[in-house]
Amino acid sequence: MTQGKTKAPPARRPHARCEDCAEIGEFTRLRYFYGQPIGALDLRREQAYHRDKARLHNRLLHGWGIVCGLDVDVVPAKDCDPAVTDPGLTTLVVAPGAAIDCAGDDIVVRRRTPVKLAELLPGPVLEQLRAKPATVYLSVCFHQQPMDPMRPLITGGCEPAPDCEYARIRETFRICASTSRPDPGPDCEPCCGACGSRCLELAAITGFDPGRPVGAEQLRSGGRRTLARHRLAQIVGISWVHGASYPRDDVNAMLNEGFEVRFSRPVQVASLRPGVVDLAGVDAGAGRSAGTYLIAGEFTGLPSSKLTDRFVYRSTTEETMQYGDRLMITVRGDFIVDECCRAIDADHLGGSIPLIAGSKHASAAGSAAPACPPRPSGNGVEGGDFVSWIYVQERGGR
Repeated sequence: MTQGKTKAPPARRPHARCEDCAEIGEFTRLRYFYGQPIGALDLRREQAYHRDKARLHNRLLHGWGIVCGLDVDVVPAKDCDPAVTDPGLTTLVVAPGAAIDCAGDDIVVRRRTPVKLAELLPGPVLEQLRAKPATVYLSVCFHQQPMDPMRPLITGGCEPAPDCEYARIRETFRICASTSRPDPGPDCEPCCGACGSRCLELAAITGFDPGRPVGAEQLRSGGRRTLARHRLAQIVGISWVHGASYPRDDVNAMLNEGFEVRFSRPVQVASLRPGVVDLAGVDAGAGRSAGTYLIAGEFTGLPSSKLTDRFVYRSTTEETMQYGDRLMITVRGDFIVDECCRAIDADHLGGSIPLIAGSKHASAAGSAAPACPPRPSGNGVEGGDFVSWIYVQERGGR
């Protein structure tokens, strides 16, 4: 036998808890044969077998969350509309889309669905919100609706036939609202799947007052869960306006003070290493006269704790930007990992990452409205580069 140190077994990831598999019931199915007596209970069990198999497939192979669509928009009420008796009853519209809830059930919204938020909340909650506006969460839930009532002709036992039974169940959805956020489930996925709330968050409406209309600026989509076995961290806020033009002094001040990035859930501080974030300047000019150069920088003010939900990255050189230059900010999501050692979902799609509330760099010239509503980074897949840029205004403020 070879002497020496015994090789340690590989460390198990904290979310690979296979004891959770005990929560999955055993599957049994009918074995048909001639002369077999079959009743309604047998057929219901056979139907449940196939439904439970499909749910398990969804949960373990695909995960749960929003598959596509289900965006929320505000439709302001018209002052001249005689049907509107309460100006606070702003209509929100949930776009068509599909989702899988944490139990594996499919949720399909087939057409645009108008919603009046105040009508979804009970009276006592509305009174509390009138006294103190707060955040309300809009969610979508799987719902089963009995259909086709009829009277059975015979009964299966000694009891008389019931007056009414439903012949079918329609699988549909409900739109719900609450001041409590739907449970997003465990931070790290166990090997056999796990569940949070059966309802999926669509949007958070901040500062909701039942007596006042809802504005588009109150909608927050950072809590939406895209379809995945594990809820990936996303970039949900930045301290600059993507694609905007700033005065030269403001850009140089931002380089010195730092660029702040916020995440939807904590990431490991140890993964915020040199090379993960790059600042690069692009000289003004055309063709070969437009050179690119890196600007040395560092993370500043990182906490001593293991996890953080934000970072600030600043320049460490005396380099200054010149009129007409462009500053590129790149965050390499493949190398920033959360507490489950999963890379963040960083792709900057559509250029519409929200500005951090209260940012001193909110005002900028030449910042056209993004083509898409504000949304966090990502496409539901680990990793990807977050790429953004700002311009230095030409001399004279153009």
